[in-house]
Amino acid sequence: MRGEVVNSQDLPAGYRVLDETTLAQALTGLAPVRERLGGGAQAWRVREVSDGNMNTVFMVDGPEGAIVAKQALPYIRVIGESWPFPLNRIVYEHAALVEEGRLCPERVPEVYAFEPEQALLVMEALRPHIILRKGFVAGTRYPKLAEHIGTFLAETLFWTSDLALTTPAKKALMARFAGNAELCATTEDVIFAGPYWQAPLNRWTRPHLDALAAEMRADTELKLAATEMKLVFRTATEALLHGDLHTGSIMATETDTRVIDPEWTFHGPMGFDVGAVLGNLLLAYCSQPGHAGGGDGRSAYAAWILDTFCEVWERFASDFLALWRAQGEEILPATLFARPEDADRLRARRLETIFEDSLGFAGCKMIRRILGISHVEDLEAIQDPALRARCEAHALRLARELLVNRRRYRTAHDAAAAARDTAIAA
Repeated sequence: MRGEVVNSQDLPAGYRVLDETTLAQALTGLAPVRERLGGGAQAWRVREVSDGNMNTVFMVDGPEGAIVAKQALPYIRVIGESWPFPLNRIVYEHAALVEEGRLCPERVPEVYAFEPEQALLVMEALRPHIILRKGFVAGTRYPKLAEHIGTFLAETLFWTSDLALTTPAKKALMARFAGNAELCATTEDVIFAGPYWQAPLNRWTRPHLDALAAEMRADTELKLAATEMKLVFRTATEALLHGDLHTGSIMATETDTRVIDPEWTFHGPMGFDVGAVLGNLLLAYCSQPGHAGGGDGRSAYAAWILDTFCEVWERFASDFLALWRAQGEEILPATLFARPEDADRLRARRLETIFEDSLGFAGCKMIRRILGISHVEDLEAIQDPALRARCEAHALRLARELLVNRRRYRTAHDAAAAARDTAIAA
């Protein structure tokens, strides 16, 4: 199908699936791209660098600079045309990048152009950044990660919430993103339901995890907890979310961190974005014994990941509280409270709820990445299946604990202690 017209009444009339040969011609009509690259199409070097599950991504180098071009496909790339998927998801991704760029410009790539007819988004080439998940596999430390991601979460979630926006402004923002509903429905299926029954595309490390997978499918308390989180996901419209903020959607160097790929964006519970980050940090932590070797037991690196887990939450909470105290008159007008500490009691309770939600969503995210249809390189890169299964069993036991017993945990350090304790049990 590459390079040919896709016949569908739901697609733009001129839509074509682009490849390394046809992309350059599509880019020539975009003046900001021509200026960024320099020269003409014949001088551009195009390489497909697709790494995720959903779309095709190209790196284009020209005489003057480089860009990244991302095209949405009318199906899920890694599955094919048997799983059609809405093309307009890239419209919402573009809108989310613009919104995130307005609120936290230093943490997202700059958008250069958007071509709806081709479902084509052109943006800054992030160099020498790499996907964060690959850095965790390699054992790279990122000193600024917790600060950058904690602040990104605080800024984007606070400023798109009822805490900062008037009711009409919040409803108008929600309306702009309400059409991304099919991706929300897919999230519900693959995160909150699929891992808990014998869904056709589920997979896990067989036969090593067969018994544990069956145990979790039969675990009523676990399934009730996952369903509770599904209800929160469906009913809470607290802020505009990235919607898929895992460590494959973050690119980093030791000094810079950028968030990419917000195509799953929607208005939902704040804890869903926070929990996605926390859950993926825990997956990275649990995977570390599988990457040890050459005299490096990875214990010190694993401890650094747990420290980062705690610091992400603490940075988010402190920045979020500072924004609310300084800018949050919409929900807590000063005229209602004679003493600031009275308003702080409500703020503290709200953060407790976000933390509880975050742990619940973290647990759901971890389980789906081991027993569901889409896995993570942190664990998949472990070549020895028995060792991989031991790391995955640790992650599954920890995920169950955080999901079912999320109300017991008061601090990120409590949750980090659970991660260490379940490692001993596993």
